[in-house]
Amino acid sequence: MELNDVQRQAVEHPGGPLLVLAGAGSGKTRVLTGRIAHLVKERGVPAWGILAFTFTNKAAREMKERAVQLLGTDEKDLGVWLGTFHGTCVRILRRHAELLGFPKAFVIYDTDDQRSLLKELLRAIGADDRRLTPAGAGSRISRLKNEGVTPEAFSAQASGPLDGQLAGVYAGYEKALRARAAMDFDDLLLHTVRLFDLDAAVHRQYADRFRHVLVDEYQDTNSIQFELIERLSRTHKNLMVVGDDDQSIYGWRGADVANILSFEDRYPDATVLRLTQNYRSTRTILRAANHVVKNNAARKEKELWTENAVGELLGLHLLPDEEAEGERVVSLLLEEKRLKGRANRDFAVLYRTNAQSRSVENALRRSAIAYQLTGGVSFYERREVKDILAYLRALTQPRDTVAWYRIVNVPSRGIGKTTLDRFRAFAEAEGLLVPEALRHPRLTDAVGGAAARKLTEVAQLFEGMSPLLSLSPAACLTELVAKIRFREYLMEDNPAEASERIENVEELITGADAYARRAEEPTVDGFLSEVALLSDVDLWEDGEDTVNLMTIHSAKGLEFPVVFVVGMEEGLLPHASSLDHPKELEEERRLFYVALTRARERVFLLQASFRRTWNASGGGASRFLTEIPADCLVVEEADRYPATARPSRPARAAHGPRIVRDEDHDQAKERSPVGAWVSHPQFGEGQVVACEGRGDRAKLTVQFRRAGTKKILAAFAEWSYAD
Repeated sequence: MELNDVQRQAVEHPGGPLLVLAGAGSGKTRVLTGRIAHLVKERGVPAWGILAFTFTNKAAREMKERAVQLLGTDEKDLGVWLGTFHGTCVRILRRHAELLGFPKAFVIYDTDDQRSLLKELLRAIGADDRRLTPAGAGSRISRLKNEGVTPEAFSAQASGPLDGQLAGVYAGYEKALRARAAMDFDDLLLHTVRLFDLDAAVHRQYADRFRHVLVDEYQDTNSIQFELIERLSRTHKNLMVVGDDDQSIYGWRGADVANILSFEDRYPDATVLRLTQNYRSTRTILRAANHVVKNNAARKEKELWTENAVGELLGLHLLPDEEAEGERVVSLLLEEKRLKGRANRDFAVLYRTNAQSRSVENALRRSAIAYQLTGGVSFYERREVKDILAYLRALTQPRDTVAWYRIVNVPSRGIGKTTLDRFRAFAEAEGLLVPEALRHPRLTDAVGGAAARKLTEVAQLFEGMSPLLSLSPAACLTELVAKIRFREYLMEDNPAEASERIENVEELITGADAYARRAEEPTVDGFLSEVALLSDVDLWEDGEDTVNLMTIHSAKGLEFPVVFVVGMEEGLLPHASSLDHPKELEEERRLFYVALTRARERVFLLQASFRRTWNASGGGASRFLTEIPADCLVVEEADRYPATARPSRPARAAHGPRIVRDEDHDQAKERSPVGAWVSHPQFGEGQVVACEGRGDRAKLTVQFRRAGTKKILAAFAEWSYAD
């Protein structure tokens, strides 16, 4: 196996704690599997004495395949314990669960099982706080378990009535799991650590067996995973961890970047190696990525380099709105296919939130370009989107029974399955459609008085909303969402996911507005027809040659020849929730770094000057754009865009780029001015989108609000806004 010098040092490390800082595309999987092969073939370590942790089954499969090749064996005889944290813990617990009071044949509860159980518990205790939903309680309990906090410990530290109630639910939940001989996903790790603490002999059995412990993606470990690793390696300290602090992007689900940043503090005798040679990307892409991520304070110093070609400049494309953004993705994609013979699979479109896929999906569908979503479902297949569309269908066509049954109890109206089963049987027996059955005099006899009243109230609700159909599609949707209190329902239904689900509803309204602007005679019926046609996935999912649409989080660990990053605006990337939190803002910057380093050959960055989100305009250029060297970017000329393509100046906020005072004028022009705001005596106010040269002689490409894009000398620009 061919290795560079640093990779070889990692593979042949003599022993003791080893931290391998493996930059993006630096061959970390090769190093990990090479290390396993070296230990077995060169050092005589029995394969069964090696334990390797991964975070995904995909990564585990890839490592197993490579290890099998290197060791010249088959997977059954590999011997190495190589798998995910959860998979490894199940193997241990199946052997020793009885020591924890569980049978060896314990069951594993998934998220739906967990929520069903929590629903029972909340109903039993009469929980009336709407913030304490099954999903919300499950999310809080999961976080507590990942931090190693027991019900007893949480009860002791609980403050306020909500925490007090949650403490009771947490304790009851744990008791109920035991009664059902069940563990949830978080329990698999937590109970393994408890097992080691409870039984010294069992702990010694595994600590003595696994004389070498290897951990992939160490930057993504949480507290309980750290505790597990520490207990398995504390005696021999033959611990090899591989990771990249610059790719730590899962803080929102409990990952602690401090685990990798403080490794040398915990292991003072540790060897630290940096894999900085990148085998994936061009020099230009790496230069841009390096310049962005070095703005983070909490990181290990390193800089990726490559022997690959310089490559093409990153393309920065300024669009008037998100609809133009989607269309520009398609036009660039088609141009790349025409000029370079690329296949659909060569392209990835990355975004910060799932809601952003809508405009890209629509543009791809209109051009009959096959695509697939990774890490999520198609926009129009998302539950909250389908629910609102079902309301529209039931309003426009009361005989649409499928739509009515979908939303009759959304939001919850106390109409249960038994009632609906009785109503359905009654309607079918009488040969009635839903509207007729709701008005039938024998409805009460069929379903009961209370149930009949609830069903009648739903019918009256729909009758009261029928005038909404005379409004524009976007206005109709806006009023509908308000009348049924859908946002409140989403917040109550699943607080942990409410924000993203509300964003999806907002994006649906944005899509309705976009439809109205291009339709000759826009109607609600017409909008539904368009959506129905766009939802036909037969063409788009036929075969594997598809454009890849995914969040940046989902793209981690993947690579593509060409990457589009859409939504390069303040409030999206970085996300609005991070702007007032320095740690979270640094994670957003790492997220952008991950997006850039997914690309092998080309990167296209797209920013919308105006993004419709329930009448909210865009937030202006992402601060991350100003961190890319100007000589790494090429900006699309304005004459390629409609006359409406004008930058919208973002509202100023304390977290945003600072105001440049007169005394800073010269200094401002010495820095990369891309993203800055300037004033010109003739053209007015505009935003700098490209720069050639430095100082007063620099040639600025400025997208003016009134005059379009012009090239001017920096000397003639009055600087009003810069990073």
